[in-house]
Amino acid sequence: MSDRPFFSLRPTLNMTCASWSDASVSRAFSASPVFLRLRNLAPAFRACIALGGVVGGCRAATGSAGEAADEELAKLLAGRTTWSASASFDAAFGYKDNLLLSHAGEERSTFARGVAELVLLRLPTGPLEFSYFASGERTHFFSGDVVRDLSQAWSRAEVGWWLGDKVRLGLPVTGYHAHDVFDVSDTDVERSVAELRVKGAMLGPQVRWNLARSFWLEAQALGDRKRYDDGANDGTVGEGNVWLGWIHSERLEVRVGALRRWRNFDRRARYSAAGRELAGTVLKIAEQEVQARVDAVWDAAKRWRTNTRVALLHYRDNGSGYFNYRELRADQEVEWKTEQWLVRLSATATRIEFGVQTVGLGLRPAMRVKDEYSAGLRAERKLTRRWTVLGEYEWERSRSNDLLASYRVNEGLLGLRWSWEK
Repeated sequence: MSDRPFFSLRPTLNMTCASWSDASVSRAFSASPVFLRLRNLAPAFRACIALGGVVGGCRAATGSAGEAADEELAKLLAGRTTWSASASFDAAFGYKDNLLLSHAGEERSTFARGVAELVLLRLPTGPLEFSYFASGERTHFFSGDVVRDLSQAWSRAEVGWWLGDKVRLGLPVTGYHAHDVFDVSDTDVERSVAELRVKGAMLGPQVRWNLARSFWLEAQALGDRKRYDDGANDGTVGEGNVWLGWIHSERLEVRVGALRRWRNFDRRARYSAAGRELAGTVLKIAEQEVQARVDAVWDAAKRWRTNTRVALLHYRDNGSGYFNYRELRADQEVEWKTEQWLVRLSATATRIEFGVQTVGLGLRPAMRVKDEYSAGLRAERKLTRRWTVLGEYEWERSRSNDLLASYRVNEGLLGLRWSWEK
């Protein structure tokens, strides 16, 4: 697991930073390069995201978009209830051909996976809003020698308060746990993978201001405390971000963001440009990132949607620059949805260029470069009101001029979902 889906509605976690990547509604937390991805948040969490977008849009949009949002909110409140709840349970079987992200001698296995999700919402009939989301996942590999069981959990509660129709204050609180296999080659001296257990909690007060002519502005300060079972990467993460969005209509939204993150490790030391540990020092990381995103609906029936995102990240340490790199990323998602079907195709391409680390020997060795590609296809077919059959295929490829940091992963699964809502 090495890709960094910071645009996805799925939460992500890594060892060096923490951010809410989709600032307007979803707040997936990411921290390149080591991260956690809860794979199947789509059913309940996307419903929560959609509802949040409708509710917030009633106060943010103008013209036809605002009128449409008002009508949608009226439908939601027609039942005269201020609370909404939903839950789902997935059971799936699949196959993965590279459990340890190995360059050679891959460990392969069939697996069974279970996922549980819960969403609780208070519809904003007044200035107060509240939402809660929780998800847990466990995977058992039947033929794994080194890796047998992996698990992930994520929980988020947010209280929001509107000051009139223009300003919203929010306070999200998040807790997470991950036991997974991570590609740590971007941040560790040894270019390898590791099976890690990490847990943490995040607090991120935010403010959103709906400007005139369909523009909105949002700012957030975020703090994250991470703890690993071995204690080697324990630390405190902070972030500040600012987003500007433009809602052209209910079918088009554009947003740009600037983010600054920093991490103070408890015990990790700085390294020299040659890769030697400097005793008595403490490693700190600073990141600067810019992102842009375009969300579009392509037909009047709202069956076709696309999400396009690009980002540029600069990653810097407080020493010789041994861990420094620049990252360019592009992400595309296409979705087709009807009352019975959901088909989603996604693809990501990432380029990582290191500033100090080299590959090979000689007087002028080449600078280290890493390319990451991933693609996924997910299909869901609703059988009854409560039962859905689902299938998913994910492909991941990491390429580098350092062969030890190169690998390929294929994973496919087929399963059933039971869902409930009130």
